[in-house]
Amino acid sequence: MATWISVVMIGPAGCGKTSMVASFGRWLESELGENPVYVNLDPGVLSLPYEPDYDVRSIVRVDDLMMETSLGPNGAMIRAAEIIEEKIEDVVASIRAVGEAGFKLIDTPGQMELFLFREMGPRIIERLSEESRAVAVYILDPFLASSLSGLAVGISMSIITRLRLRIPVVSAINKADLLDAGKLEKLLADESELARRIVSEEHGLIAELSAKFMDLVREFSKAMRIVKTSAKTGQGMQDLYNLINDALCECGDLT
Repeated sequence: MATWISVVMIGPAGCGKTSMVASFGRWLESELGENPVYVNLDPGVLSLPYEPDYDVRSIVRVDDLMMETSLGPNGAMIRAAEIIEEKIEDVVASIRAVGEAGFKLIDTPGQMELFLFREMGPRIIERLSEESRAVAVYILDPFLASSLSGLAVGISMSIITRLRLRIPVVSAINKADLLDAGKLEKLLADESELARRIVSEEHGLIAELSAKFMDLVREFSKAMRIVKTSAKTGQGMQDLYNLINDALCECGDLT
């Protein structure tokens, strides 16, 4: 039986993945008495708001690659991902070795596509899932979902995350302390209403494509529950914990 739970924080750049790892970890410590393991898989981050128990920068750092190879930031990130892919077994073994039972909070690269669409992310999660239960938290930044079409794409990306990583995925709106996320939460809870609003408010090809995205959501996902969170204030951490437990439950009906 699995001895730990891997919680993978994933989402677009700027959504607050690293801050969420730190905030959720502090909540687990203070409210549940847990001793979570912190895992950093971002080779490009300069500083962290938590002390990592495993840090992929022990293998490769983007800033070092930029100096050594004269690559730009994007090229160095891609090269760093290639190096991590070459050493995946070492990475997985190191993550397994830290901590015992409880939660392992996994911080992923700021550039989500490097983790999700390259070999690195799916292979690491597949190997970790052999000895643990795993769930991904897809973090939706309300700034990026300011349009209905953007919101539809964001929801679709959470489904793509599940397809790529092959583990349960739950959704959270971060930065609820900065924006009134209630409207987004209401739309996310009712895909039919969201689809209707998209058709009525968007125009031309964008409306048609957005509506098709929502057709995929209705066809391939259960009714979605979403939590409002703030990594800054700690809002919604209990709700996020409950949603993660629901997703990992054998009867895991998220409706």
